[in-house]
Amino acid sequence: MAIDLSDVEDFATGAAEAIAQYEVKFILSPDLMSKDPFCLAGLEWNSIPYGNEHIDEVPDDRRGIYAFCVCKESPVLPMHCYVMYIGIAGRKSNRSLRARYREYLNAKKVLKRARIARMIGTWNSVLRFYFAPIDEDITSAQLEQIEEELNSTLLPPMSEGDIEAGIKNQRRAFR
Repeated sequence: MAIDLSDVEDFATGAAEAIAQYEVKFILSPDLMSKDPFCLAGLEWNSIPYGNEHIDEVPDDRRGIYAFCVCKESPVLPMHCYVMYIGIAGRKSNRSLRARYREYLNAKKVLKRARIARMIGTWNSVLRFYFAPIDEDITSAQLEQIEEELNSTLLPPMSEGDIEAGIKNQRRAFR
């Protein structure tokens, strides 16, 4: 007697469709995470939930570095946060963190970047925008350097550029 696999196949297909869309590869290297020193002594991070509601909390007069993270506060879950993307506001300009963040609220601009569109489209309900304003005496070169250092340390899955060349090459070997 042959087994009817249609229910099992339906389950497998449904499970793949339900779960696979959320799969993201993270690289968690203790060696990279232990990197020190960074080009800046420290950063003061703040965050808001993704969306328009708290945009006034993002500085409109400061450049800085930012990260999109998937996290959800819960009285049951342990503290957790998945850094998905790191970028900067003010690359060779005085564009503020708020102006840069606004671009991530613009569907036309987001849709031009497939990884960003996937990140926002999939995790927007649990996505937070972390930002760290920098002082005016920090140069654009230093700002770009800290972006590269953070991306090279954490290797966020939605960040492709701004990673040290040697690490970027190693990362590509496993994609």
